[in-house]
Amino acid sequence: MTERPVPEPGRGEVLVRLSAAGLNPFDWKVIDGVITDVSFPLIIGTDGAGTVERVGAEVTGFQPGDPVFGQFSKARQGRGSYAELAVASHDAIAAAPRTVALSEAAAVPTAGMTALNLVDRVGGASRLLVVGATGGVGTFVTQLASARGITVVATASEEKADLMRALGASEIVDHRSGPVAEQVDPQVDAVIDLVSGTDDLRELLPAVRPGGTVLSPVFAVPEEGLPGVEAANFSSAASTDLLERLAREIDAGHLRVIIGDTVTLSQAPEALTRSRAGQARGKTVIVI
Repeated sequence: MTERPVPEPGRGEVLVRLSAAGLNPFDWKVIDGVITDVSFPLIIGTDGAGTVERVGAEVTGFQPGDPVFGQFSKARQGRGSYAELAVASHDAIAAAPRTVALSEAAAVPTAGMTALNLVDRVGGASRLLVVGATGGVGTFVTQLASARGITVVATASEEKADLMRALGASEIVDHRSGPVAEQVDPQVDAVIDLVSGTDDLRELLPAVRPGGTVLSPVFAVPEEGLPGVEAANFSSAASTDLLERLAREIDAGHLRVIIGDTVTLSQAPEALTRSRAGQARGKTVIVI
């Protein structure tokens, strides 16, 4: 913990007094040096929610006191969301959902936008396998797909099966009881695999109908693709439009935010360690 100068919002930027930050695996990847285009001293954190403090020049649509949520990562300027005050681009935030606390809204932006982009991509599927369904992105994918009438087959342990059914999964596959592909019948139209490496992704192919879609946000699809399916590594785009859509889904009751852990800012290092070790369950929120 340290004191830093209050950042000044520049042209097109908004200064927000944060109520909470959301923890993402991307945060510890920055710490580990995977992302090198940064400035030091560096404040970690991408997601957050709070109230507008000041707006910069040429900003319309926001004014002091507005509750907002979105992305605050500006690693090139050493800025992030694990802080009392943070700057965001006006097109990286949106009005916060009205029906949940700001601490819950802070858990939504990156995972939620990724999930929404993924479900948009497989929107024509009638049957979808979600691998890694119990994580932050997976719980959002399951709910968004189910709300569109897609039959969701979700991987989950026995302990998490009831939760995933409550979130809209029609079928549960226990990934610990045997190969996932052998437990999926009939075949699915699409797979969203949020966790597997390339070898494990190949083992899922018998579960996918010929010509189906396989998406990997963790870049497990090899350069040559995968036989018999439309396979792609998926990089999510962020926008105010997506945040506004997520807020509407939450306020309509179509999207629950599953918080696995709530910590203080001084406890963030330990929470990042748990995330790095794969011990986090659900989204972690850092209250500020």
